[in-house]
Amino acid sequence: MHRLERDGVSLWHEEHGTGDPAIVFVHGFPEFWYEWRRQLVEFGRDHQAVAPDMRGYNLSSRPSDLGAYAVPTLVEDIRALATHLGHPRFTLVAHDWGGAVAWVFAMIHPGMLERLVLINAPHPGVFA
Repeated sequence: MHRLERDGVSLWHEEHGTGDPAIVFVHGFPEFWYEWRRQLVEFGRDHQAVAPDMRGYNLSSRPSDLGAYAVPTLVEDIRALATHLGHPRFTLVAHDWGGAVAWVFAMIHPGMLERLVLINAPHPGVFA
């Protein structure tokens, strides 16, 4: 079991393998890390493959303040996870709601990304 404590919130994540660049998989709604279980095993052969439970889901904390779920906060959760794992650059793979967060991550922290892979997640400009 892997946890990252950030600003009083406990963020749980599953890890497989080692290697660089890491691949971080972010789930959609109403899923959790388990959505990526097969990809973690496969990509964990050559990379550190990681899938967090976003705050409010499964084994991560569920803050009562709705402001704790603002997109910039969720973006910083991903940044903190990558930093905690020791990866200044990584590949970000995201689906659905995780994809919406990943788009914003890419706009705020483009230098941290090797690649951005989005599944069923339109660009925020189109989504708006």
